[in-house]
Amino acid sequence: MPRYALYALLIFTPLARASVQDWAVTVIHMVTLIALTAFLLERCLSRDWEWIRTPLDMPIICLLAVCLLSSIFSLYKAASLWAFILLVNYVLIYYLVIQAIRTRAQFMHLVHLIIGIAAFLAIFGLAKSSGTNPFPWWDYPELHEDAFRVAATFGNANNFAGYMEMVILLTLGLLLTGLKVPRIIMMLCLIFLFIAALIFSFSRGGWIAALFGFAFLVTALIANRRFNRKKLVAGITFGFVAISLFVLANTGVADRVVTLKQKQDITNFIGRATAWAGIVDMIRDYPVLGIGPGTFAVVFTQYQPPGLSARHFRAHNDYLQVISEGGLLLIPIIIWMIIALYRKGFRKLRNPSRLVRGITVGALSGITAILIHSLGDFNLQIPADALLFTVLVALIASPLPIDNQ
Repeated sequence: MPRYALYALLIFTPLARASVQDWAVTVIHMVTLIALTAFLLERCLSRDWEWIRTPLDMPIICLLAVCLLSSIFSLYKAASLWAFILLVNYVLIYYLVIQAIRTRAQFMHLVHLIIGIAAFLAIFGLAKSSGTNPFPWWDYPELHEDAFRVAATFGNANNFAGYMEMVILLTLGLLLTGLKVPRIIMMLCLIFLFIAALIFSFSRGGWIAALFGFAFLVTALIANRRFNRKKLVAGITFGFVAISLFVLANTGVADRVVTLKQKQDITNFIGRATAWAGIVDMIRDYPVLGIGPGTFAVVFTQYQPPGLSARHFRAHNDYLQVISEGGLLLIPIIIWMIIALYRKGFRKLRNPSRLVRGITVGALSGITAILIHSLGDFNLQIPADALLFTVLVALIASPLPIDNQ
């Protein structure tokens, strides 16, 4: 039952408008509580209390401690309480994946589910952007959606791009798990579908992040002595670049690049950089424990620089937002977590199992992409993206899968 609850969350969060609304977050809490209760009942009945340790245990404890202190001294304690509960929810999901996903078959089921949901999102998003939407509940006229940008069930095309870039790289990693030719062809078709959805999201951050993630994946494979399918990598690289260039050359990419210099637009680099200057001032005023988790949208109204065309509810930089809300003490913890995770990932890439290497390099590349994207966007503030990110982290930090039982 814990596994099925995790599967339900992976299906629900992207479909419920990326779960940004309060009712959707409440559902996440409820399903996670059900999964946790079922897990504890299973352990009680089996009298098996063995706990699987991970390299992120100590950093997570430190993270929770600092965020709890920040919440206690928050400028708006109610908002910080709910933000802290959501953080605890992600931590619980991380450990549920670690404890409940143990066999090779369960690892594959989890990855296949993620890819299946992404396939639906990509097909629906492309159809919706072309004017065909059989599901009216996924129309968001109040958000003034750009009809030409693929956003699927998400309310924001950039957040959808963050989801797709992680899935693209995870799917590429799955190609290395020893699939037969028909399944390789199917996976390649899915990858090209995902790439098309990412390109037509017109998310500049998504494009750049996906390229960085892909470069990381190729570099990791070439440097890996156990990987002997370098011709496959060369073919995928050529196909990835060729199709991307073809599609980009026949879309409005040039117009999107030009908008990098347009002012008075919350989505452009100059507008974001202007806002970041105000965030730095806020960090200077609250350096140790920050303003409190979940309070950015309220407190930043006092620091938002003049001249911006819209109110910033988020920092459009996950790192600055986390530091402004939790304080400078979070910087060494974040660095610690990243180093511990990548060390674990690189060790698993030396494992003789193609399944372990494939899932690990795909998850590592997806995490690399979203970490790059977070420099200029707020994907990790979106529950659908944050939950997928949490699952990918757990796939890397988890122990080696055992044989199917």
